[in-house]
Amino acid sequence: MLVPALIGLEVSEAHELAFEARIVVVSADPDVPLPVSGTVIAQAPSAGTRVAPAHPVAIAVETGGGGGGGGRKLTTPPPGPRDPSGSKTPA
Repeated sequence: MLVPALIGLEVSEAHELAFEARIVVVSADPDVPLPVSGTVIAQAPSAGTRVAPAHPVAIAVETGGGGGGGGRKLTTPPPGPRDPSGSKTPA
């Protein structure tokens, strides 16, 4: 399975896309449940990474609450150029 690009999507859209890709979206901070609304601002592993079915993909969500919190920052590098399938494009 290839991890889809979830950054920039609403949480509900990220869940739908993850379901279609046969992966599981989880909170970047295991002590904080995912909010029901907000925009995905980070994910790990990154889009285009090959994983097993039902593999968890951690996401961080910006809820627009005006500061404070937001969970743990993900420490993954930004994804490189990718073709429409989510695969890395050759250099």
